[in-house]
Amino acid sequence: MAEQYLSAFAVDGDALLALAGCGDEEFVRRALARIGEPGRREELLRCADAAAVEPVLRELVDGRADLFRPSRYTELLELVAPLVGERLGAAVLPGRGWDGLDGPLRAWGLPALAGRWQLGWTFPWREASGRSRPWPFPVLVTKGELDTVCEELLLFDADRAEDWPGGGDWHGDDLEEAVRLLEECLPPWADGALARGRDLLLLRDGGR
Repeated sequence: MAEQYLSAFAVDGDALLALAGCGDEEFVRRALARIGEPGRREELLRCADAAAVEPVLRELVDGRADLFRPSRYTELLELVAPLVGERLGAAVLPGRGWDGLDGPLRAWGLPALAGRWQLGWTFPWREASGRSRPWPFPVLVTKGELDTVCEELLLFDADRAEDWPGGGDWHGDDLEEAVRLLEECLPPWADGALARGRDLLLLRDGGR
């Protein structure tokens, strides 16, 4: 069965964007060193081979990122995000269709979260008009948006999810998993980023 993997980080989005063209050799060494750390394998779905990661990482810090290959750089986020922030947790979403969860989120009274869920972050560019949708898919909820998102999650009523008629762009296999995401995963992640005064980065990977 297909699965989608969701990782959450409390980060400084501006600091991550500043990596592009920073020329920081020490940062490259620190990032590559994380790959070999004990117990790191479960956190790194993509960046498990330092020899494969290093050329892409150097493209990023040297300011040579290819606008037409954004996935090369969103793959790096699982590796570099904790270096400018903190990993908050992860979840496995079984089945397919999670990219289209924004429709149900709006129906369930979470419009701010819905808007972010479908809007990919432009990392590693501040603006990247016309670029393709990357995979892994990064979502950045800024510090200024977190209060609203936290309030939406606090007011979420699981009974509304049970009344979801289906249709639209979402074909999630399990409403219970959507409720678990909204009640058990996203609230502590959003609260954690807010408490740290940082942005919330969500990275979706695995099966679409």
